[in-house]
Amino acid sequence: MNISWNEFCDKVYGCFMGKCIAGTVGAPYEGYKGIMDVQYTPELFGQAQTQSETVPNDDLDLQVLWLEVIEKNGPNFTSEDLAKAFYEKCPYAPGEYATFKKNYELGLRPPLTGSFNNHYYLEGMGAPIRAEIWACLAPGEPLLAAELAEKDGCLDHKGESVIAEQYVAVLEALAFTGKYDIQTLVVKALTYIDEHSRFYQMAGRVIELCSRTKDWKQILTLILRDYGHPDCTNLFQNMGIILMALLLGCGNFITTVMLALNCGFDTDCTCATVGSIIGICEGARNLHRKYKFGDQKYALGVKTTRRSDRVLDLAVDIARAALLFTDRYKKTVITGTPSGKMPVIESKASFPLHLSIRYENDDPTIAPGEIKRVSIHLEPAMRLKVAGTIQFAAPAGFSVNPEEKKFKIGMFNPDFTVNIAAAKDIPVLMEKNIITCTITLENGDVYRQSFGVVGAQIWKVYGPFWENTSYAPPPRAMESYYHSLPAGSSESESLTILRQFHLNMKADWKKEYLEEQLLGNAVLPQELIDDPTYQGFVVNIRKDKFSFEDFMSNTMPCVVYLVRDVYAENECTVNLQVGHCDVFRLWHDGNLLAYSDCVEHWTPENIHVRNVVLHKGCNRFVVKAARSSTVSDFSMMFTKDGPCTDIITTLGSGRL
Repeated sequence: MNISWNEFCDKVYGCFMGKCIAGTVGAPYEGYKGIMDVQYTPELFGQAQTQSETVPNDDLDLQVLWLEVIEKNGPNFTSEDLAKAFYEKCPYAPGEYATFKKNYELGLRPPLTGSFNNHYYLEGMGAPIRAEIWACLAPGEPLLAAELAEKDGCLDHKGESVIAEQYVAVLEALAFTGKYDIQTLVVKALTYIDEHSRFYQMAGRVIELCSRTKDWKQILTLILRDYGHPDCTNLFQNMGIILMALLLGCGNFITTVMLALNCGFDTDCTCATVGSIIGICEGARNLHRKYKFGDQKYALGVKTTRRSDRVLDLAVDIARAALLFTDRYKKTVITGTPSGKMPVIESKASFPLHLSIRYENDDPTIAPGEIKRVSIHLEPAMRLKVAGTIQFAAPAGFSVNPEEKKFKIGMFNPDFTVNIAAAKDIPVLMEKNIITCTITLENGDVYRQSFGVVGAQIWKVYGPFWENTSYAPPPRAMESYYHSLPAGSSESESLTILRQFHLNMKADWKKEYLEEQLLGNAVLPQELIDDPTYQGFVVNIRKDKFSFEDFMSNTMPCVVYLVRDVYAENECTVNLQVGHCDVFRLWHDGNLLAYSDCVEHWTPENIHVRNVVLHKGCNRFVVKAARSSTVSDFSMMFTKDGPCTDIITTLGSGRL
């Protein structure tokens, strides 16, 4: 593909003009679940305005950060380069962004920052909405666009969401060729992603539905039936909406954006994505001519600055950055490039070695008395012979064996394993435990890097406590208990009572089994002291979300009590997020802090509790949780300032 510099810049400008305009259209409706009937007006799209300004949006924010990373590091940037910028310069933390920032702060690195402890947002829209820059850096080069997108997506996602970002990047890279209409682009882009993925299946299903009917409400109903998710930012329903809008909108910007908008859910993302795709196909000049869009200005919510706030200047800067990648192009030639347009990569002290970490079983957690095997891989930044030593230093209560390792890199890059041990009698196990690596080269140069091991949460579990569905006293010798069961008002009801007694149990969460002992100073009755149910047992919980099945292999409906001493190094005021799917009570130092009497779908944020004061030292949290049916999920996380803010990593668990 040959494309002139002017045409290339026009398409990049069209991409981000379309993204900004359509994203601003969708922003006020973000998160609305249900069909809307928003009517088109020129004012909604800012048409006929000589200049309009978009609202800050992470869809654009992070791509501007990625541009800065590329301008500083060049085409060989790494996921770790992106991660560093993400952590340091993105002040907000919704969903998967909070999970990424927590994992990064704990000393984990991509791709583990995206996969570890990411229960609810693993398949979020946070990755697909960042795809445009990779397409613009690889116009007409779908394989390169997919490769670059993967470096990004793994920061805070895994699997399907990364595939979805690759798909959007591929589709948009192909759009630069001008060879395909929208419908063909949607289909052709699928040939570049994993055909066994659920995303591939969903896309195929939407293409099939759109070939059979143009009734978008009917198609939306079927998308939600087969791929719906309660999270408004989940990728499946939102990518389904994007594909449907593209296929039914037939390349018309207004029609396509309004289709995406009126389907609801993550509307800023769905609208922005279809807007960027059509923007590439049309180019900025055609968007101006057909739709009377004026010059665009953008606002940022991340900590970076550009040479101006004009979308045109941003687009030109992205086009310039694409010139750094032309050596990797297989098919595309950008002609007529003005001299001096390529960015000048900042000179910086380069670390001559890349250190990569692999945890045993991809599990970075550790508990008292455990040893965690960590594989270390050293690779030179260039083809150089490098020799030296690497020394490891661990926080108090931890040891590293060996503490020092000599290495020599020549024809082969060294791999070796270290064993990180947590003392069996460690008094407090912090969640954040950073291992420092000091690398000294033969020439005397010294470099430092680090990685983390994540301390498990230490809980003590009491139970299980269960009840029969109906009460019948223990029968004596030669006596049947059947006559003690409640009598039904009919034969059917009596049979139901009997069979429920035989086949079921119940979790009686209203019954107080251990409240007086765990919340007060009451002593267990003598006859219960040796009962394992009341003695309790210690468990190490490896992730924020846990289920009864993580520490008990029974499947009974039941009630358990869980006790954890949360350790704070200093008094602090935090915010608590509780996730649950069944009835629970949560006490802090004997005071009821949160509760729910209902069964609902677990999310990390079912309940928010503001301004919880943790005193210095151990703070006792007691949870009474019920499993009424087959699953009982629970989580408890502390954040700095409520929803969409950083998760606190500086707490630990006292020993019980």
